[in-house]
Amino acid sequence: MAVEAKNKYEAFMRSRYEDIAEEELLTMSDSTQLRILKSFAPENTRIGYTLFMVAGWGSVVLGWEDVLLEAMKDFDIIYLETREKGSSKLARRTKNNLDRLSSDVKEVVEKLELDPQKLVLFGSSFGATILADGFGNNKFDSCLNVLVAPAIQIDLPPLIRYLVPLFPHWFMPPFKPLIRWWLKRSKSESPEQAAKYIRVMNEAQSKKWKNVALNFLYWKWWRVYERVNNDILLVAAEKDKMHEADVTQKIGKLMKSSTYVNLETNKNTHTKPIVDLLREQIKQ
Repeated sequence: MAVEAKNKYEAFMRSRYEDIAEEELLTMSDSTQLRILKSFAPENTRIGYTLFMVAGWGSVVLGWEDVLLEAMKDFDIIYLETREKGSSKLARRTKNNLDRLSSDVKEVVEKLELDPQKLVLFGSSFGATILADGFGNNKFDSCLNVLVAPAIQIDLPPLIRYLVPLFPHWFMPPFKPLIRWWLKRSKSESPEQAAKYIRVMNEAQSKKWKNVALNFLYWKWWRVYERVNNDILLVAAEKDKMHEADVTQKIGKLMKSSTYVNLETNKNTHTKPIVDLLREQIKQ
């Protein structure tokens, strides 16, 4: 039994960055434990800034491999795995809502004593929504705030969205093939992106996903972005089927101060071009 529980996480294929980075479990104020990965740029190339990354719903580290390996050349990196990830240890009595998730970011920043003047907060998809909630509620700030293809809801096939609350978590695995097919056919711009999403589904822990997702299934997050007053670098990938450009543009209009940059493809937002964009912004 212990071996089986261990394999749920340890059997996952690890990325090169996971092997390089330091791993730490941090305990939040509600007793939930979250995994962070840390790396430090070499002394001869480091620029003194910390890149704090919050990835999308269910994202695996391997999906950000190219960004992390490129960024670690000159940035210190903190990569936070949020509550729906396989690495988290959820407290039994807690709220896993958006306020709680953005408070996790605040608590990690405080625990690690990160300097806001040297901090780059970077959120993608659902991770961008988490950061936006924190910005709107004045929980944290940084010298550069980056939202990549921010989400307005957890993207699920309509049928699955309404079945999630009705059935116990152990009823969910049979629906994985349907979701994998939907991701491949409707939400991917390339075979590489499809493979990444399919891996996320393969590694999803249905009990944990349901526990967190029940807080988010039936409302869209437009008001979260309306409250953001910070200067935001808003990055779109207009060819990405999962994150439509018109949604990103509408979010930009809702926020008080945002700069819109189109990197065209999901691949560009997950490889060296996005890191080069961060470098350019810091120099300005």
